[in-house]
Amino acid sequence: MDQVLIDAIRAGDLATVRSRLSAMPQHDLWQDAGRVVAGEVVRSGGPGFAQLLYEGGEIVPSGPWAGTDPVLWAAEHGASELLEHLLSRYPAPEQTLSRALDAARTWLDVDPEAELRRRFVTADDGAVSVLRDHVCTGEYSPRALRIRLVAADGRRAEVLVGHRAVVTVLEQALGRAVSREDLLSRALWSADPESCDWSASRQALMRLPAEKTARWAVGHLDDQGVAARRFVAELLHYSTFAGEIADEPYAAVVLEALRSRMAAESDTEALCSVLGAYAGFSEIGAIMHEFLPFVTDHRPEVRGRVACELLNGVGGPADDPPQPILDTLLVLACDPDPEVRAAATSNFLRPGIDTPALREVLNVRMRDDERQMRVNAATCLAIRGDENALALLRGMGDEDGYLSHAWVQLDYAERALSRGHQT
Repeated sequence: MDQVLIDAIRAGDLATVRSRLSAMPQHDLWQDAGRVVAGEVVRSGGPGFAQLLYEGGEIVPSGPWAGTDPVLWAAEHGASELLEHLLSRYPAPEQTLSRALDAARTWLDVDPEAELRRRFVTADDGAVSVLRDHVCTGEYSPRALRIRLVAADGRRAEVLVGHRAVVTVLEQALGRAVSREDLLSRALWSADPESCDWSASRQALMRLPAEKTARWAVGHLDDQGVAARRFVAELLHYSTFAGEIADEPYAAVVLEALRSRMAAESDTEALCSVLGAYAGFSEIGAIMHEFLPFVTDHRPEVRGRVACELLNGVGGPADDPPQPILDTLLVLACDPDPEVRAAATSNFLRPGIDTPALREVLNVRMRDDERQMRVNAATCLAIRGDENALALLRGMGDEDGYLSHAWVQLDYAERALSRGHQT
């Protein structure tokens, strides 16, 4: 392994490491050459760097890495996403998984910084600097808190505080049962909806029988703790993503509980999830009249959720909303908040709804400060046969290039027009 690569790993220079690895024959990365690099990552890169380097989709070599079992190392250092990636590539024997589970569990009842000091740093505490940040492998990926200790002589040690997620991942791999209350407790330990612990618990719960999980979540909707309400409301919302759920025998019970929570919920994040879940458990194509009281809510996040869900998909009444509902959407399309405007305007990417007032609002939105809004407004008018809007959309598509948002919307508009949707 060349010194440039070693120095880049030690410096945490992810771009240089990836560049050097890309120059190596791909088959070498799976084998000994890749294991040598991974060994240096273990020695001097740390779990945060390892998780970023070996994110999902990247080549991750099988073990051992410099005499270290990577499954055990990832578990002990709280690198839950790295662990999941390893297990997806190289299923580990039960004995290894059990040892990894035991190693991760030893972190659950200790202060992680104090434990890191005890295990890895022998220098005097006064000469140790403590750095905290978050490691996230992608825009939509969960994050892990990283604690790094740096001694006066330059030695360092770090851990990712994701051991509860690690335990959840390993229990799944071993096929061990875990209670819904335990999974909730792990999510609430940091009470961070963006954390690996939160995400792993939610995913594990979604693998359990749906009806029992939904009824269990409903029982926590009125929890005194805000974080618990956020978690179960989000869980219910996520449970609707896979497809139609309105016909499930328990849907009516969930809807009733969500309707009651809707009126009582004061927390913004929990309320947005409650609204999303309510729409998800409702009939596709329904109009969410229940959301009208929130149209003038002072929180843009809530107004944005209403703008997204007021017309609940396509088909049925949503394809031909009554004038008061259409007027409400036009008000939201002129909202001071750009995300609310964008959410409201996206409803008009379906060509069936068309009025002079709508076209007037869309023409205003084509001069919006936000480029994405201009693109969407031009698309909405283009599919309604507005040649000026189509020309503007073509220009933005040419400027932004292939597969840009403008290019994709132009392609959509041209296909819609070719099918005779123009009015």
